[in-house]
Amino acid sequence: MGGIWERMIRSVRRILVNLLSQKTVTDEALLTLMTEVEAILNGRPLTPLSMDPKDEEPLTPNHLLLLRSNPNTSPGLFVKEDGYNHRRWRQVQYLSDQFWKRWVREYLPLLQTRQRWSRPKRNFAVDDLVLVADDHSPRGHWPLGLVVTTYPDKRGYVRQVEVKIGSKFFKRPISKLCLLEKSKAES
Repeated sequence: MGGIWERMIRSVRRILVNLLSQKTVTDEALLTLMTEVEAILNGRPLTPLSMDPKDEEPLTPNHLLLLRSNPNTSPGLFVKEDGYNHRRWRQVQYLSDQFWKRWVREYLPLLQTRQRWSRPKRNFAVDDLVLVADDHSPRGHWPLGLVVTTYPDKRGYVRQVEVKIGSKFFKRPISKLCLLEKSKAES
């Protein structure tokens, strides 16, 4: 019934309302901001990414719309003062960065299955492919990782995992991960 895309629209609307409630932007700045937001939304991966560097990049909506990938990387670092700057381009880039941070923080939890706390749910396992929510990742970058180690608590529930992203290893709580694909052993 369109629940997934309706939820995305609601998330985007809520973030834009909060970002623009205190700002006065021109029509051109709003159009540029909406184009940046569109590129962010259409740059999200639809298929899992292999850890093999020889494999192709994951399929995104931009591949279907533009027939090519559109790497939406931030053209620089923008600070809070840029949001109040008279240079409209810097203001729009700052707002785009703020949109990216809020959208990742609010959208990724919606991808996780929600179950009641009273029911046991599947623990993360070694070789699971996950999307990592990282506040410090650049705009348009979706870090995908592979679970290499799990850290269960006293009751056996996995609360933290070690994730391999590229050639680096990071320890992350499961609240900052979104399971994309179960390990091949379970499938």
